[in-house]
Amino acid sequence: MQALARTRLEVDWPAIRFHPGDLDWWVVQAHGRVPGVAGGVRLWFGPGHELAAFGWFSPPADLDFLVGSIESGATATLVGEMIAWADRCRSAGADASTEPLRAWVAVGDEPGMGALRALGLVVEARPGFVQFTGELSLTDRWPPPRLAPGLALRILASDADIEARVACGRAAFPGSTMTPERYRTVRESWLYRDDLDLQIVAADGAVVAFALGWFDEASGVVELEPVGVRPDWHRRGLGGEICRAVLRVARGLGAERATIAAERRNDAALGLYANLGLSITAEIISVARPR
Repeated sequence: MQALARTRLEVDWPAIRFHPGDLDWWVVQAHGRVPGVAGGVRLWFGPGHELAAFGWFSPPADLDFLVGSIESGATATLVGEMIAWADRCRSAGADASTEPLRAWVAVGDEPGMGALRALGLVVEARPGFVQFTGELSLTDRWPPPRLAPGLALRILASDADIEARVACGRAAFPGSTMTPERYRTVRESWLYRDDLDLQIVAADGAVVAFALGWFDEASGVVELEPVGVRPDWHRRGLGGEICRAVLRVARGLGAERATIAAERRNDAALGLYANLGLSITAEIISVARPR
């Protein structure tokens, strides 16, 4: 699946849909450990037994999918099979009676969008996501690192760091289900590197900002996911400092390009990533069956 995501990333850049690091992060976010993902993922293979597409179902009713570079007729067939499978997953869930099936698709993915519309799904009014991308040569234009007295930048290196990092994440994202145990699993992921897992720490040992980079050496692209600042430390420039710190390290490791996704309605995140010098190059929207 990561190889397919990498192939599409290289073909579609900068209008990308996934980064290989997304899959490592999603596995832990959704299931805690890799074996638990089996029921929510389905794979489709081509004639030569190469992976042609995958679907990722998230309860109660959301489908993410990626199709390789194949002809549009085959895409329509695959998308039809994905929707049928996702509908069965949705119907088997506890909230099946209240949530319509929803699929996420990139604006400009004409084969995918056409197939979804032919199946009766329509574009929703809800805000979607945007993908920021940029060349890491932009790091040459950044100001030098600057932290207020009492703050320190360091990598996540111990169990105590994990506890503080998770506490900051849950404060930054109130709906987060991350736990210290799950974060230990993050550190076992294929693309995880501790030198790209940075945090800003206050004098009392509390983590006040963090960012994790996923560097795919084969494509030379690093993704930031997630990035967070503790709410009582907002508006002090810490989001920019932590993002720049991770991307500087990534460039030193050989990364040439960067990407990060943000919710369309998150004005603070949109401003932060634009200030880094990244540009919106893709938009992800949802289409759903009418209720």
